[in-house]
Amino acid sequence: MFSRTKKKIIFLTLIFSVSLLFLNYKFNIYNRIGFFVLSPIYLFSEWATGLGTFSNNLSNIVNDNVNLNKEIEDLKKQNEELRLSYALMLKDIQNLYEEKAFQNFKAQNPKFKLLRALVLYRTEPFYQDLIINVGSNDGVKIGMPVISDGCIVGLISDVGPNFSKVSYIGDKSVKIPVKLNGSNLYGILEGTGSEQLVFSVPSVFAAIHPLEVLVTASVPSSLLPPNIPVAKIMTLREVGSLNTVFTAVPIKQIQTVNEVWVYLGS
Repeated sequence: MFSRTKKKIIFLTLIFSVSLLFLNYKFNIYNRIGFFVLSPIYLFSEWATGLGTFSNNLSNIVNDNVNLNKEIEDLKKQNEELRLSYALMLKDIQNLYEEKAFQNFKAQNPKFKLLRALVLYRTEPFYQDLIINVGSNDGVKIGMPVISDGCIVGLISDVGPNFSKVSYIGDKSVKIPVKLNGSNLYGILEGTGSEQLVFSVPSVFAAIHPLEVLVTASVPSSLLPPNIPVAKIMTLREVGSLNTVFTAVPIKQIQTVNEVWVYLGS
């Protein structure tokens, strides 16, 4: 009985083997079976490898981003240091220029009594007024002219013991008697609350050309020194029956002023 069963098993095995050989020859079934069996394993392996590669790439991107942020922060610090150095260099150049201008102006006007003052801060609108570090204790009085780079930039409008307020020539409250440089054409220069000034002369006809310079006029009881540049003529504004009005601009812009000289007299 056992022998007969054994023969059946051997026979079935032989038949199965022959059938597989025939199917493999005819249909390449081994490769097909292998594909269906191994493809999930292969796909899982590729997915795991891709996931590992993606994780590594993501980690590299994060590290690169951190390094890039550090480099950006370093560049920002370097830029701030350069800007500070540049600002200090400009300030030193400005101080040297103002010192040279002061010495030249003093040499040209040896009789002038000039008091040097530092600008502490500027007031609005558009920085028309300056606060300087000299006052009545230093002999400063209301109405005294303030000079920068050899030009009138404003008048003392308020005085304390150790501080003074300077009203810019563009301020509406400022009126300065001036004349056309090199002539006897006198008039009043007035502020308008902006960088534009108006120059009025008491004559219907005035032969004035653009860019001609207006200087301070010598007026009795005035605290202004004579022949100090103030502004430049720009355009004809209007012609009236009693006067002719021109527009003008200050020669010295107050926004760039760090140091001034108060004219105390001569």
